[in-house]
Amino acid sequence: MAFNLTDYETVEDRLVRFWAEHGPGARVETTMMSYDGDSCVFRAEIYFKNTETVPTATGYAQEIRSDRGVNATSFVENCETSAIGRALANCGYATHGKRPSREEMAKVSRTENPNTGHVSPTPSGASEHVPRGAFATPKQIGYIKKLAKDAALDDLRLLELIHRELNDDSAVLELLKSHEASKIIEVLK
Repeated sequence: MAFNLTDYETVEDRLVRFWAEHGPGARVETTMMSYDGDSCVFRAEIYFKNTETVPTATGYAQEIRSDRGVNATSFVENCETSAIGRALANCGYATHGKRPSREEMAKVSRTENPNTGHVSPTPSGASEHVPRGAFATPKQIGYIKKLAKDAALDDLRLLELIHRELNDDSAVLELLKSHEASKIIEVLK
């Protein structure tokens, strides 16, 4: 494993800072985008002011039920927490330039085979999206969002495009690797 979990901030710590800075006038909303009993996708929205109609930032997460660990009993709750962590990172609540939360990196640790760097299959035979290489830069993610907006793609249609182009139904924008983001940018151009 090429990373240390203690270098990553928890979603709870990000939330504490968010509420301290924005108080009761802010809000966090989550929506379950898909659920099939064994996996789910959540979208989280961050609003700095309760009166805002457009979120300051969004984030997505996907989790798959497992036969051990936190996802054996709480994969839905874990997914919602991860989506909140991504949304908070997207609006500046990520310390030391590390966008993934500790929970997300623990997910990588759970699914990655330490000898090969490849993804271990889940009990259902599917695999989670944990590609090798550097994460996409905030500039790449922002550019993808701009291109999608210019193409009149809402978040769900963009997610569908990512799934189709990467041939991976578990891929989410915020967890793309740099080479994957480049591919999506080329498709959107």
